[in-house]
Amino acid sequence: MKIKPYFKSTLAEPYQGKFLHKAGATVVMNTEVHTKSVGNFLVMLPDPVSLNFNNAQNFIDKCEKLKERINNTKSITVFSKKLTEENIKGITTEEIKRLDPEANILRKLDNEKVFEYMQSSMGVVVSLVTGVESFLNLIIPYNYTTIRENKKGEKVTLDKEQIVRKFSLEDKIELVAEIKGKVDTKQQRFWPTFKEVKELRDEIVHFKKMDKKLDQMWNPIIVSFFDSDLQKYFDDIVELVNYLEPKYLEKRS
Repeated sequence: MKIKPYFKSTLAEPYQGKFLHKAGATVVMNTEVHTKSVGNFLVMLPDPVSLNFNNAQNFIDKCEKLKERINNTKSITVFSKKLTEENIKGITTEEIKRLDPEANILRKLDNEKVFEYMQSSMGVVVSLVTGVESFLNLIIPYNYTTIRENKKGEKVTLDKEQIVRKFSLEDKIELVAEIKGKVDTKQQRFWPTFKEVKELRDEIVHFKKMDKKLDQMWNPIIVSFFDSDLQKYFDDIVELVNYLEPKYLEKRS
């Protein structure tokens, strides 16, 4: 997905800024950036939603290439009570199983490639959830308020700043769905995917299961990285955004 400008429009009439801009000219929001390492420059303000989605897609493309390289590995590790390393040299896994049906045969993968794949998979889910939250924070009207009960049971009015800071991601989705008149968000086909991606993001960011043994904590995460359809994650999350605000991403093209 191409990174889009945060704001883009066409002038209805001439505008005199630092230079004269003719009617019909395309305008975007830019900002001056002053750095010590690369100097001063002008940069277009990017839409944070498409920025994160672009990042996720780049990670997905990288994961596909890494997975193919990982899957080409032919080396194996064998745990057997009957066979020695000398016994299994040069024979097939089928032959090993015939000689010792209880042998545990595991693929011997390149740890560095596996780690790189895990890093890229993390990048996918973190970028997707960040993209959704950026979208929700942007789409809530700046002057919007809502009434909620606090922990004391008192009704309080919350403005957008408080909503952005205090609401969970699911609560923000519910709120935006209400604003947009979407009554069946949780019945859409993208919803289970969103919940899965969000849960996986929480696991790798917060490591909620640190009370478990290290292998029990990591094993299901690694399985999810390798067995999940990362491209489907992306497509369904983009569908969530387009469902709540049709053509949001296209509007910034």
